[in-house]
Amino acid sequence: MSKKDYYSLLNVARSATADEIKKAYRKLAMQYHPDKNPGDKKAEEKFKEFSEAYEVLSDPKKREMYDQFGHAGAQGGFGGAGGPFGGAGGFGGFGGGGGGAGQGQDPFQDIFGDVFSEIFGARGYSGGPGAGTGGPRRRQQKGSDLRYTLNIAFEESALGTEKVISFVRQRNGKDETAKLAVNVPAGVKEDQRLKLAGEGDSPAGGGAAGDLYVIIKIQDHPLFKRQENDILMDLPVTYTDAILGTSVEIPTLSGKAVIRIPPGTHTGQTFRLKGKGFPKIGGFGSGDMMVRLIVDTPEKISNRQKELLEELSKAGDETPLVKAFKEKAANIMRNKK
Repeated sequence: MSKKDYYSLLNVARSATADEIKKAYRKLAMQYHPDKNPGDKKAEEKFKEFSEAYEVLSDPKKREMYDQFGHAGAQGGFGGAGGPFGGAGGFGGFGGGGGGAGQGQDPFQDIFGDVFSEIFGARGYSGGPGAGTGGPRRRQQKGSDLRYTLNIAFEESALGTEKVISFVRQRNGKDETAKLAVNVPAGVKEDQRLKLAGEGDSPAGGGAAGDLYVIIKIQDHPLFKRQENDILMDLPVTYTDAILGTSVEIPTLSGKAVIRIPPGTHTGQTFRLKGKGFPKIGGFGSGDMMVRLIVDTPEKISNRQKELLEELSKAGDETPLVKAFKEKAANIMRNKK
């Protein structure tokens, strides 16, 4: 199977709801279904790709693993190489016992009830690919999924937090205002989705309620930036501190830390604080904090500072880097005469 990004295959955003993913897959399944494209191998391969993507993204657990770990995480939830359809060629027999999941667990059941009806005409359909061809069966309606955007502070995304949210949903055909406590795990990432099962709309005629998806948005921090599970921070120091060396107290997610800057440190030099980054979701340790030194040269200096620097310059001490550059530049200019 292709290892293209599943969201790109279905042409949906990573924050798409289950309904949006379902609609996108249904449209593609109608277009590329083998029975609409007999003998077209390319259409058959595309159909397999879309089905593999939908199998993962329609399953909350598989989708969560895929969002965190990519294809490697999703592989643990796959069935055999035949995919969700089983049988020869990956599609199985539409009228006999194919390789679909059990009743109530098949992510393709609702979709293919409609797809098959449009392909083969409006006749009874009672299951997913591989189900029997019994009489028509009315599917229980499910309420719509909802989305809620939750803004949290940078520190909250690292350490975890609980937020009470308020939103409007439909219950039994009427609007109601709901309040829920949302547990945000430590290490959560920008645009990560937290699922609250059964907290969406419920249909007026009865049936299961939809889900609520909380989309995480993280506020910028005045000093820190996140890179995967590491924290990056620029530390400005004076040129005298860079030359002579110093110790600087800095903030971290867990409190204070001291950076000892050795004499002769230059711009761009990086100091690593082990374990001071974001906790890794799943409890597998934490990232690091990377502190990059920036030597801040003043634009204006006092007369006394100027005198001292001129005396230092007259001492004639040059760094090896400056000395090597001057020698190379002099050679180049001599050769051009």
